[in-house]
Amino acid sequence: MKRNILIVIAFAISGLFSSCEKDLEIASEASLSATAPLAQEDVDKLLTGVYERMMEPSGYAYFNIMAPELMADNYKPVKFQWFQVQYMYEHKVPANDILLSYQYSGYYRGISRANVVLNVPSASDHQKGAAKYCRALTYLRLYDLFERVPLIDENYDNQPMAPASKEDVLKFIIEDLKAAKVLMNPINTNQLAISQTLPSAEAASALLARVYRMNGEIAKAGIEAEELITSKKFTLAANPLERTNEVIMRFAGNKAEANGSWGWIMSPAAKTWNCFACADDLVALLDADDTRNILFDAPDATGYVYSKKYKTDDDSDLLMSRIAEMYLISAEAGNANRLTEFQAIRKSSLTLDDERRLELSFEWVRWSDLKLKGETYRFPYPQGSQDINPLLR
Repeated sequence: MKRNILIVIAFAISGLFSSCEKDLEIASEASLSATAPLAQEDVDKLLTGVYERMMEPSGYAYFNIMAPELMADNYKPVKFQWFQVQYMYEHKVPANDILLSYQYSGYYRGISRANVVLNVPSASDHQKGAAKYCRALTYLRLYDLFERVPLIDENYDNQPMAPASKEDVLKFIIEDLKAAKVLMNPINTNQLAISQTLPSAEAASALLARVYRMNGEIAKAGIEAEELITSKKFTLAANPLERTNEVIMRFAGNKAEANGSWGWIMSPAAKTWNCFACADDLVALLDADDTRNILFDAPDATGYVYSKKYKTDDDSDLLMSRIAEMYLISAEAGNANRLTEFQAIRKSSLTLDDERRLELSFEWVRWSDLKLKGETYRFPYPQGSQDINPLLR
């Protein structure tokens, strides 16, 4: 089992990132060449490979995905089985760290796969939009960790590339999301539980609202958020655990691939491994009547409180966007009534900042919020990547 494997093997990066993956190996599918004429269903198979990389950037995907939360302040560590995980939590990651190399190369493999789809002549507008959404999301993850990274698009020629400025990285993400919103089909509300597991125009709009806010463009963020709220396609749930109608975009976990372990790591079941409870000051935000109490266990015998936001099986879904975030963004953009509506459902009276922290806890946004408040830590580039690409030094 992957949980019992100690990180003792060396990991080498060949090139700026992995190969361009002109032939994508997709589980249970034959290898497909993106340079050959492809039917729409074959392009969908290529996109499946992109989605798989979103859920599992590396063999230690839970730490790829959870890294921004590990660096933020919502976790209370129970045990560090691996010192590499403790380095993330303590903001002390060295350039030769093995998990760091996974963080960098794994995400670039996902970008490479998205670029392959964008170069398929027969790809539909929706398929290209889905690839752009996934590329934008992957660059957003890299931005969270490194801020300044090389911007590899579908025209990349495999030459060493210097990191772009953090402003240009956000601009690139925004342009991809704007294009994806136009190219993709709207979500099918008649089959919402299924449709929300795949990129849609609404998914692009929700992520665009988040990135506009990160970029200091709160008015634009508010416009995107209001568009989603007034569409009435998504609604706030009285019970936060029954959130199907809240979710705009999620990636579905797969039990056979065990690619959704973040819920397990945030549970008592992981006490002998790398395990994380909830920070005391996060739990302290809960009033007795707050409906979000259901998302947290009662304190155990040692005082730890664990999150119940995700299943503890290895196939927990990966939440990307919910309508709750849009209410909070709209409120920040000046629509005060949205905060009133939100708090009436949640039975809460926190400040807007505290509502964001509590509502979006363990959804990979707290770190970006802390950076907006002045947090300056970022990962170093992996030493192996620096050795191969001197422009990273």
